[in-house]
Amino acid sequence: MGQMTKKNFKKYFIDHNSKTINAFKKINKMRGQSLVVVSNNKFLKGILSFADIRKAVMNHNITNEKINKIYNKKPRFIFSDEIQEKIKNISLNVKKLSIIPIIDRKTKKITDVLDSEKLNLFNNKKKNKKLNLNVIIMAGGKGTRLMPYTSVLPKPLLPINQKPTINHIIDRFMKYSIEKFFVTLNYKSEILKTYLKDLSKINHLIIVQEKKPLGTAGSLFLIKNKIKNDFFLTNCDTIINDNYNEIYKHHKLKKNDITIVAAAKKFKIPYGVCDTKENTFIMKEKPALKYNVNTGFYIISKNCLKILKKKEYLDFNDFILKCKKHNKKIGIFKIREKSWIDVGQMQEYKTNLNKDI
Repeated sequence: MGQMTKKNFKKYFIDHNSKTINAFKKINKMRGQSLVVVSNNKFLKGILSFADIRKAVMNHNITNEKINKIYNKKPRFIFSDEIQEKIKNISLNVKKLSIIPIIDRKTKKITDVLDSEKLNLFNNKKKNKKLNLNVIIMAGGKGTRLMPYTSVLPKPLLPINQKPTINHIIDRFMKYSIEKFFVTLNYKSEILKTYLKDLSKINHLIIVQEKKPLGTAGSLFLIKNKIKNDFFLTNCDTIINDNYNEIYKHHKLKKNDITIVAAAKKFKIPYGVCDTKENTFIMKEKPALKYNVNTGFYIISKNCLKILKKKEYLDFNDFILKCKKHNKKIGIFKIREKSWIDVGQMQEYKTNLNKDI
């Protein structure tokens, strides 16, 4: 558990030779919390839950002198050296089972007991590790795919679950103590400026005004001298629910100049697909194809900005090509499709409009 403060995890312990009535009293005192059945006050024997007690009562076994006939002798546990890699599965198991013993692989002794409170502490510590990076939010586009909504409001202010999209984006970065945001503006910039002025009272937020549209990458020229390190670049219509520390760690480990966050997305063809191969007819009925789709969320190294020599319209695809010509390394970080909330397309926006994200 790293340097996390340990509670007295032995409060969950009960000896495997304890009387059932004593176990019942202890579980009741702990408001239904499961108990860790041990021997010698350190070795795991099993888990005793309220459900085990209830089942024993229904089967008239509650009068058994000891609990050895009713506790679960094949409990879920985790070795102390694998918490980091299995934290997602641990989270699911803790929610389901309420506690999970942590065992030392060599001695087999219980070193801790993971409950929901301790899991939240662990997750928050992991999530909130500070990232000393700036964030650039590209918010200058017209949002033509979201007309007629964007004829009234600029795309960053379209609400998702009663909160503007740009707030969702900033809130996720704030979990990592990001200190400086740049927001590039063009379309309906006056409306956005008015709104962002209130946000700037809370966050260090710098508005970058495009006098004319510069595309998804062209506006970087306006900021290149203000960026001192690697930085996040995101579209204003993409919300990523993933671990930003892990994305940055991957970026550095792979020595990428640009890391594109890509979501694995399936596309189902609504028709039977016909083909011939070596004079043989082949037909696949409504096949599903899987691609790594660009989410519009990136980590970019500062050295890529040297490529931008003048203020000009530049889409991100063309920026990538320029970087490749200068031998910059481009890589991807894969996330699950459900970790990407795309609100730049009409159907996706309607789907997520009232969704708790």
